Amino acid sequence: MNIDQWIHQVSEAYQSVGLPFSSNKKALLLAEFSEESTQEQKEIVVEALDVMIRFFFRKASRGETFGSLSRIKERFGQSLEENYGMSSGPFINMAKTYWTYKLEVGDLFPEYHNLALSQVLGKLEMDIVSVFFPTPGPMKIPVSQRRESQRQLLQEFAPEIDIERFLSDNPILRAEAGQRGCLGMVILMMSIPVGFLIAVYLLLS
Repeated sequence: MNIDQWIHQVSEAYQSVGLPFSSNKKALLLAEFSEESTQEQKEIVVEALDVMIRFFFRKASRGETFGSLSRIKERFGQSLEENYGMSSGPFINMAKTYWTYKLEVGDLFPEYHNLALSQVLGKLEMDIVSVFFPTPGPMKIPVSQRRESQRQLLQEFAPEIDIERFLSDNPILRAEAGQRGCLGMVILMMSIPVGFLIAVYLLLS
């Protein structure tokens, strides 16, 4: 997805929550963002992040994607259904939303990495992956804590999802809990540089 298409997505997101998306907001999101950015721009970035989080979960609750699912198999060699061992349900719907979002956001890098819009989209990616689609590493959240974090986020942003089914079907939670019969997970590597995401977190926190 190119930069104009992402601006269209942001405009849709603002419309979905009943907020105006003015030309000034658009200009600020398309401007460079750094520690020296104006307070106005920082406030728009925080607002846009909240709007996009709500838009993401709205699409996830409906099983909607940000792009073509075929890109996932082209990139990683497997479809999500093959990777997670399921073809329906709230978890696979969330996975479709997340992985298409991830790949479409990746299209902005490295050309637009310094724009406020890219920082918003990157921060959302980091928030979602840390709770729902963690990558292997030395720092692990206990499975009970991860389950509760997922429950809280779904209750706040997507209460229409069958939360209990989402949690019970979640193959990542099952794998972390060491349950037998859980399909071995294919590690889908992050396409956005980790260093960039850390920088985004520090700027927005």
